[in-house]
Amino acid sequence: MSKAHTHSQTHTYNLSFILDESTMSTIIFQDISQVPSPLQINDRSTLTGRDLAILEAFENEPWNSGPPPLVDQKLSRLDRDLLFQILMVENTSKSKLNQVDDIRAKLDPTLQRVDRLKTTRDRVVINQVDIDSDEPTSENASTNALNQSRAVFRLVLQDRKGSLFYAINSSPLSWLQVCMLGSKVIIKKGSIFNRGVFILQEPNVLFLGGINRAWNENRDGKLCEYLEAKLQRDAEDMKLNGSKKRKNTR
Repeated sequence: MSKAHTHSQTHTYNLSFILDESTMSTIIFQDISQVPSPLQINDRSTLTGRDLAILEAFENEPWNSGPPPLVDQKLSRLDRDLLFQILMVENTSKSKLNQVDDIRAKLDPTLQRVDRLKTTRDRVVINQVDIDSDEPTSENASTNALNQSRAVFRLVLQDRKGSLFYAINSSPLSWLQVCMLGSKVIIKKGSIFNRGVFILQEPNVLFLGGINRAWNENRDGKLCEYLEAKLQRDAEDMKLNGSKKRKNTR
């Protein structure tokens, strides 16, 4: 066999992306906006039911391919399964300032703010504690678990075309506490899309896992910058609105 023919075979194999049962697993760990569609698979009958569901959700027509008013419609229901990757997860049940302080304390415990209400200065905290007296009680653990179960998260999702969408959970989803950026989810047929936001409920969303390692590098730092930018924007909006109100009262 000539070298040229061998090279041609290799090139064809690369273009076919991945042709065996590992295709779906590969998608889960890929940036789906960079994955060609449709996938070239020799024999789809060899795929498992789960893999076929992933493939169908990936290859279905993206949600924003319809008329532009679709994004503004109230309480639309999906007529097909759709695959997305997670770009950002934000806990909206907790104030942005508290989240920023918690992240800063996690990155550098010596800069933890002692009293957010009475001072804006960063103070050094004592990191040595009495373990016996500082162990969490069952009551505290129950309270934390209850708070977590009631938490509402806002996600930024991306489809295979690169389009971005918001999503929020209307019921507890345990994986929201631990999911990595780049994780994949299938939002199932029948799910609600309301004014540009997908509503996630346990029966209608399938978490597939996965990770994009580059996106998760310095994730806490990136989230802190994201929240600080939103705080700055909120402050500017409040200042602008306050100026307008003062002008209107004159």
